Amino acid sequence: MKKQVLICLMLGLALMLSACQSSQDTLTTPNSSGQPSVTTPGPTPTPTLASTVMPTTTAMPTSTPASPTDAPLAVSPTPAATQAPGFVPPFHFEYPDAVRGIYVTGWSAGGERMSKLLSLVDNTDLNAMVIDMKDDDGYITFKPDGKLAEFGQPYIKDPKALLKTLEEHKIYPIARIVVFKDTVMAKKRSDLSFIDGSSIWRNSNGDSFINPFLKETWDHNVEVAKLAAELGFKEIQFDYVRFPEGFESRDNVLKYSMGDYKDKKPTKFVQEEKDYAEASKKYQEDLASLELKLADASNAYNVEKNEANKKVVDDAQKNVSDLKKGAPRVPDFSDKARMTQLRVDAVSDFVAYAKDQLKPYGVDVSVDIFGYSATLPEAPGIGQNFNRIASSVDVISSMIYPSHWSNGYFGISRPDKEPYNLVAEYMKAEKAKFAQLQSPPQSRPWIQDFTASWLGAGNYIKYGKAEVDAQIKALHDASVQEYLIWNANNNYSEGVTYIP
Repeated sequence: MKKQVLICLMLGLALMLSACQSSQDTLTTPNSSGQPSVTTPGPTPTPTLASTVMPTTTAMPTSTPASPTDAPLAVSPTPAATQAPGFVPPFHFEYPDAVRGIYVTGWSAGGERMSKLLSLVDNTDLNAMVIDMKDDDGYITFKPDGKLAEFGQPYIKDPKALLKTLEEHKIYPIARIVVFKDTVMAKKRSDLSFIDGSSIWRNSNGDSFINPFLKETWDHNVEVAKLAAELGFKEIQFDYVRFPEGFESRDNVLKYSMGDYKDKKPTKFVQEEKDYAEASKKYQEDLASLELKLADASNAYNVEKNEANKKVVDDAQKNVSDLKKGAPRVPDFSDKARMTQLRVDAVSDFVAYAKDQLKPYGVDVSVDIFGYSATLPEAPGIGQNFNRIASSVDVISSMIYPSHWSNGYFGISRPDKEPYNLVAEYMKAEKAKFAQLQSPPQSRPWIQDFTASWLGAGNYIKYGKAEVDAQIKALHDASVQEYLIWNANNNYSEGVTYIP
């Protein structure tokens, strides 16, 4: 009897163990598709202009220029339940053989002039338009929904229809966003601007700027950029990415917030401290070695005073003297230098931030920059460092209008009167900058199709086909095939040879 009870207990235990193992096997067996088993996500709303999107896995056109940061996005074969679908552009645009574009205001894009501009592009070798999405006043050129609605103006009644038209005409769309020149926001939010006495500071043209030190101003512009990307623009071009001209002469007079930069050590200071420490260490080591050689030479000369030993002493003394002349100098870490470099940091950091924020949309990012920034180590007054900005973008568009250079620049007495020579000389400077970059961006300069009569008699010439041709030819001769043409009123010269 005891044996029978024992056998029954052993059989029951075996059955229980078998059931547990079976249950565990059910939990760990892969599904038939070979993918991890996940909870099926519920319906996801279609992205709207104000929605937040996740990184896209849609393939970009193979002709799009490579970006320093265009590493493939890592995605799992099956999205997790919390992931939103990737952003899918509402329209399809191929990157052209080389971008050859014109500037278009919001007024023109949404008005009668657009038909003439479409005809110009359709019937020439032009293939792109840079269209204002946020203009020089700070207005969004259409009426968006949500929190940005108060900044909108109905210049473009139907932006989706505009993009559809561009798609039909195979015109590459670039959205221009004026960043820190923003009178509209400055009036609404004086705390985001610069205060002169008791009022908002204005420049000589009556324009106000918002503060590049403040992340809130960054985000305002990035949100507009996201709207443009969701509309279907293939590239976001940021303009006025800088402090106001002449700001360095008023930075101690104007009142403004430093935001997160208040207690920050400038990036350049960090590097200069490191470089100075390394140079000082090497200098001390080299000096000790040369002084030891001098001591040995002096001892030898004291033992035997002949011409040969005297020459060794003289040479050793000269080596020590020469080294001391080149002793490392302590960098300028003054308050003025600190403020100057913090402006450079703020502008450069914004560009890098905007580029990162726009990655999920698969758009290229470009920046307009003063041409002279490529001819200097940096333009710290306005906060533009060519190399740092260029390192964060896909395209750099230097504004190289001949009229914008002072007389004598590049050795050219009247730059506006020599469009070919001016552009040719600028490209030498830009190529030298690009040579310093590991992955330089696409060069796509802005060139001039307007007459700068404000320069005064003898300093300018009337611009038309010949002058535009000359600039394009200079770019072509420098192996630069991409360019953008500026005319503030969108009246472009006829008969231009867009491909030399």
